[in-house]
Amino acid sequence: MVLSKEIKKWREKPSYKQQNQINWFVWLLENPKSPISLTGAIDLYNHDIIHLLLKRDMEVRDEAMVIGFTMGNSETTSSWVRWLFEFCARYLYPEGYRFSEADLLEYEKGFAYGYTRPKRNIHLAKFDEKKTIAKLRKEWGIKLINIR
Repeated sequence: MVLSKEIKKWREKPSYKQQNQINWFVWLLENPKSPISLTGAIDLYNHDIIHLLLKRDMEVRDEAMVIGFTMGNSETTSSWVRWLFEFCARYLYPEGYRFSEADLLEYEKGFAYGYTRPKRNIHLAKFDEKKTIAKLRKEWGIKLINIR
């Protein structure tokens, strides 16, 4: 199935959050339109695509993996930005978004995997909606067995 159909199906899930349902503090750090967004910030549409590429659902641990992958894949993420995000996600994010210790491990796993991909800066990508998820995974060097 092509990406455009996969995204449509993804967004029809009952647990899907529209942009206006996302907590303001989370938006401040993770949305590229925010004046204080962190490196690797990505719009919701491309964030959803990364969920599909990594075959992750919508639980907090899945969000942790996706955000970690995106930040790790950014060429501009520094160690202090990484620390700041982890602190905010662990202690300042509201309930329903806050990372547990186990979620932080998923974030770290995602960060390391994103960092080691040969193709970088997935947060800036313009994805071809006519391609399949499998084709996009191949282009980005994503092998699901490596992140489970």
